[in-house]
Amino acid sequence: MSQESDAALEKVRAAKPAAEKIFTDLLGEVSIGITRVKGTYGLKVNLTKAPPSKIDLPATVDGVPVHVEVTGPITKRTPPKS
Repeated sequence: MSQESDAALEKVRAAKPAAEKIFTDLLGEVSIGITRVKGTYGLKVNLTKAPPSKIDLPATVDGVPVHVEVTGPITKRTPPKS
């Protein structure tokens, strides 16, 4: 990985806690991951249901682009047993 992509990925990782707080405060249960957004690293916010239309969701958090997707029920992944 290039130094530029390492720096971009670190910026996204650093923005995750702030995004989790913002979206949890707005919507309740959410799951935050890292994905590609328009060719760069960004945050993916998974929602259990569509947000109310009156809520204006942020498109960025700390300068990091955000992609929001309604995925249905959110469950924690457990690693496979070896």
